[in-house]
Amino acid sequence: MRLAVIVSEFPKTSETFVLRDLLAFHDLGAELRLYHLAPYRHSETLHDFARPVLDWVHRQGMFDARAWAALTRAVRRRPTVMGGVSKTLATGFASEPELLAKSLALLPKVAALAEDAEGWRAEHIHAEFAGHPATAAWIIGRLTGIPYSVSCRAHDIFASQALLDRKLGEAAFVRTNCQHNKDFLLRHVPELVAESIEVIHSGMDLRDLSPLPPRNPDGTFRVLFVGRLAPQKGVDVLLRAFAAGSSAWHLDIIGDGPERGRLEGLARQLGLTGRVRWHGALRFEDVVPAYANADAVVAPSIIGPGNRTEGIPNVLMEALACNRPVVASAVSGIPELVIDGHTGLLVPPGEAGAVAAALRRIQADPDHAFAMAAAGRRRVEAEFDLASTTARQFAAFSAHRGPPSLKPPGAADESLRSEIPRRRRRLDTHSPPV
Repeated sequence: MRLAVIVSEFPKTSETFVLRDLLAFHDLGAELRLYHLAPYRHSETLHDFARPVLDWVHRQGMFDARAWAALTRAVRRRPTVMGGVSKTLATGFASEPELLAKSLALLPKVAALAEDAEGWRAEHIHAEFAGHPATAAWIIGRLTGIPYSVSCRAHDIFASQALLDRKLGEAAFVRTNCQHNKDFLLRHVPELVAESIEVIHSGMDLRDLSPLPPRNPDGTFRVLFVGRLAPQKGVDVLLRAFAAGSSAWHLDIIGDGPERGRLEGLARQLGLTGRVRWHGALRFEDVVPAYANADAVVAPSIIGPGNRTEGIPNVLMEALACNRPVVASAVSGIPELVIDGHTGLLVPPGEAGAVAAALRRIQADPDHAFAMAAAGRRRVEAEFDLASTTARQFAAFSAHRGPPSLKPPGAADESLRSEIPRRRRRLDTHSPPV
């Protein structure tokens, strides 16, 4: 099948889950097209394993002549659809002027992407994240009749629920990466029903992540953090935990982001110079060896500004796949992977003392820590294996393909797209949240 995938930014070092999924869809037989809404990020690190994705990237400017011409044609040929889209954006984002402005600014580019999807004869559109990618998929669906789906992951649903009733309600199907996110949507977007949302975890390619033996003791206790240096990651909490810990503790931080300068200053202020190493953003191939060097991996996630937080951080799946003990915050979907005392240790978000205490437990009883990590590996194999998670997604794509894409370009039925029935909402409009 011909599958077009929409992301906000490309490449983006931290979004390895999207790249892995694309490669797996290709292995399952998909012809792929990758649309990115923001300008191409030339300065961003692209993992070596993801280089084949470059062959599927379609570049389209935001406001170039092709985009404006496509928007002009869309307005001329499908005035009812474009009028409805504009009105829905204006009303749906009325209380969110920044989102409204950004969504309206996307119209020329999205119109061009709609023409490209029709010309390429895409059979399904998939939006990674429920924010701008889902807005784009919804507009393309209205213009072309091509079925679309949406993956909901974290801040894309927590920060704002504006227009989610339309974008998700009109999707062929909605996927969340954890049960927590499905429950959140059912509570906050009452137009949705449970049957329209499928929980499919993000997956790990376990061929790249072999279980490792415990690190040889050398008198130090080495802790690893991998992730973007952003407020919701809680790295400041981890630094404060280290300040309360033993001088034999050493921390490796892999990642970059807007918080790096502030965090480096905090580490100096806490007297951690020499005990914290800042590696910056690394390719996945360079991150994997760091797990062998770690006694524990910490994901001290918090709920950051604007309700930004995580679903289930990839680093936890990677660490457990490598048989590394983990400490993580009991927030969002994390407890679906880290079962306290069984596959790792959970701590209240934002509590540095609890993080320090959990690290002391791992240091004091390495045998129990390794047993938890081994149980975590088994859980990743059962619930987070890339082969099974992508097969489930691909089956859903295949069940919702064309036939609108089989029509000649430009032949979408405007009356159909202007009044899309919301069949899933009729299934059970009184279904209670789970």
